[in-house]
Amino acid sequence: MFATRSDEIERLAGASAVEACWAQWGALGSPASSSGGPHAKAIIDIEALILLSLHLLERERRLLDLVAWWARVGSRLTSVQRVQAVAERFPPDGGQRALGLFARLATDTGDRRWSRHVDPATAIPSTREKGPDEPSLLEASTLWLRLRAGFGVGAKADTLAYLLGLRGAWASIRLISFATGYSSVTSRGAASEMALARFVRETSERPAEYSAPVEAWARVLSVPEAAEPPRWHFWSEVFAFLAGAIAWSASVGLPDAPGHHVLASRARDLLEKHHRAFELTRLSVPSPERHRGLEAVDGLLETTRVVSEWVEQNV
Repeated sequence: MFATRSDEIERLAGASAVEACWAQWGALGSPASSSGGPHAKAIIDIEALILLSLHLLERERRLLDLVAWWARVGSRLTSVQRVQAVAERFPPDGGQRALGLFARLATDTGDRRWSRHVDPATAIPSTREKGPDEPSLLEASTLWLRLRAGFGVGAKADTLAYLLGLRGAWASIRLISFATGYSSVTSRGAASEMALARFVRETSERPAEYSAPVEAWARVLSVPEAAEPPRWHFWSEVFAFLAGAIAWSASVGLPDAPGHHVLASRARDLLEKHHRAFELTRLSVPSPERHRGLEAVDGLLETTRVVSEWVEQNV
């Protein structure tokens, strides 16, 4: 029973994860741009994209070439602090291994910010050096990276990207912190200073909430008239869930795989870990409370199916 379900979970999660990676890399002007596939429309989360791509290497070896290309041309637009935060949302071994691998690739290109995260034991597979000498930030989905290029890599650019992706909706510091991966203290400082500069709006009530004036920023960012900013999605959580589902499926087939009750418990843990993000994204996934004991595996399969379909429609 578990083997059949784990195979289906791996198939669904793996296929949608690979498709999402290719779509997002294609929008950045990478070598994937010439593949002719669809490009991402929602805001790209580069840290989550890097980590998911490296998690998928056994399934899609070519993704390493794209990550290596980005390490060469885009590491300066990538947040060391946020990669660390997002890696903690991924499966423990996979997240840290991916962080170490990207740190090695970025350090080898001369970006010394990453050097302390390099694992000396990390072996670098061979990559094919190809692609343009700088990323393309022309598509709407590259909004977050455009803001970093203009304002620097940090909490202010990231907070503004999140608020613009909400298309005028208001967000609390708690939500901003959860979305961007910065601490509440850092997020509060960034949001309040941008409100002081009139870059974002702030409510008078406490605790304060924030929103970005979409029309004003659309003019600054040369967004076509009547067009809205790309949507924000919680890719760091969604991608981490897909990676977790793939890792869970792989553990079922190991020679020393734990018993069914342990596997079911891990499946439930995975559902609970990402359930808040699914609620914020308005994904109609089953509540972990509905699937107890061995039935947690059915819950994981149903959730993976819903998430995979949503990713294909919203990437």
